Amino acid sequence: MAYDLIIVGGGPGGATVAKIVAEQGLNVLLLEAGEEGRYKCCAGGIPMRCEDFSPIPHGVNERVITGGVLVTPKKGLMEFDATGEKNKGFCMFRTDFDKFLVNQAHDAGVEVKYKFRVKNVHIREEKVEVKGPHDYECKCVIIATGIGGAILQRSLGIEVPPMVNAVQAEFAMPETIVDEQFGNKIWEFFDTSLIDHGIAWAFPKLNAVSIGVLGKGVKKTHFDAFLQSRKIKQKLVNGAMMTFSGRKIWAAPIPDKMIKKPYRERIMVIGDACGTADPILYEGIYQARMSAKLAAEVFCKAFEEEDFGEKSLSRYNKLLLKELYNEELRYTYRFHQLLFHSNQLENLIEATYSLAQEDPGMMESTIALFSGTQTRKQIWESLMSNKWKLIKHLGILNSLRLIPSLLRALRI
Repeated sequence: MAYDLIIVGGGPGGATVAKIVAEQGLNVLLLEAGEEGRYKCCAGGIPMRCEDFSPIPHGVNERVITGGVLVTPKKGLMEFDATGEKNKGFCMFRTDFDKFLVNQAHDAGVEVKYKFRVKNVHIREEKVEVKGPHDYECKCVIIATGIGGAILQRSLGIEVPPMVNAVQAEFAMPETIVDEQFGNKIWEFFDTSLIDHGIAWAFPKLNAVSIGVLGKGVKKTHFDAFLQSRKIKQKLVNGAMMTFSGRKIWAAPIPDKMIKKPYRERIMVIGDACGTADPILYEGIYQARMSAKLAAEVFCKAFEEEDFGEKSLSRYNKLLLKELYNEELRYTYRFHQLLFHSNQLENLIEATYSLAQEDPGMMESTIALFSGTQTRKQIWESLMSNKWKLIKHLGILNSLRLIPSLLRALRI
């Protein structure tokens, strides 16, 4: 059967682009390799700005997040409140969130097929052939598989983003205990003795907490060590690991950088498959949905012009650079360089928090790192405008050690 558009991957990016295109009256097929309601290894933090695409109904947004806690070995807990309407976010199971988005797409007219693993995509002169349990044809394919579709991506001659590893488990516990131990805050742990190029986290849901670690070269041993650390062990005394599809501990690759050319004739790549995740806290849902919105815009224009050639679809890359890279990811990569390539991770976190305690503007920018209420460019400019105050908190020696990474960051 022939379609106007086939999307491979039913996560937030795939479901978003499917819904937008179907609302234009076009014939859309969404193929998801997992079963309906499959578990997704993800902390589940959703910034409020995701509601720019569609409201998140009560019941899907399990816990409203109104603050955060940064933890380092030396300074311990560094808390901040983010109670403003625009600052808050949500923590939820990706199972529920993804199903909600796919159902929205289905209601818009998208045909959805679960347990459909695409084996091959063949680009022909006038169409694309998609091979799997069944064969389909379409005018254009959008790849929204995350890193899990790397083999398919490479077979199409499209770059796969570099990646880091994440390991996570969900711990069930009574709501009252979650409230007592974690509250309505996300917890981010920075400890180079555990992970020298990454972070650990605790994201509370209603009756559960997502606990995980990520970073370059992270393995289950890093996760086990975090669970045994004094920072988290006591908080999980009343928790029990939850089981999904017979497994308690899950792992997943996460992209570390956006690819240079996320398109070719009749193909576009969005979300994690494109490498759009933010490599500070590695949040990628908003970026996936934004790239989906841009790809939908380009597809609809190409459909109108009856032109799905490489030049036509290159407009997608131009929009990505304008909307995501120039204002967001370029500066995210600068922060990443400072945090993870300077050997000053913990010192920078502590110094920035101390500065934010003194300066309301810096506190607002610090909160915005989590909430997305400012662009990464605005946050970077705020930090640079306070560089002399930051040096005071860092100390001369640590500041001098930071210079090589800062120079590399400025070249990005």
